[in-house]
Amino acid sequence: MPENKKVIIKVDIHDDKGKRKALKAVSGLSGIESVAMDMKDQKMTIIGDIDPVCVVKKLKKWHPAILTVGPAKEDKKKEPEKKKENEDDAAKKKKKKEEEEEEALRRWIEFHSYRGFNPFPPQQICLHPVEENPNSCVIC
Repeated sequence: MPENKKVIIKVDIHDDKGKRKALKAVSGLSGIESVAMDMKDQKMTIIGDIDPVCVVKKLKKWHPAILTVGPAKEDKKKEPEKKKENEDDAAKKKKKKEEEEEEALRRWIEFHSYRGFNPFPPQQICLHPVEENPNSCVIC
């Protein structure tokens, strides 16, 4: 599952036109959930499954500087736990997850280790003699 990040970038923007262009440039990236701009502090806050380096590349016109990169905080209220999970259940879940990861890795290795696969098959050229083709033209 993708991990959301909260990235705060300092940009050199002084007017609304520059703000609009910067927000438009960043919003074109995939995985972005929200973008906010604080004109007073000249900081842009971006939340989503993004790479901070890609964001900086998009904003290079405004001389960006990455201030912080961290996990996105979720504003959900914590529900009181009705009952705690037993340590046995947690251990079983962890063991099952490890087994699934091992199985997935084994399948991946098995798929990619097949040596008979040739990504570049030999080219086949069909040559027909001139005598057999009535529509052929030969200049002698």
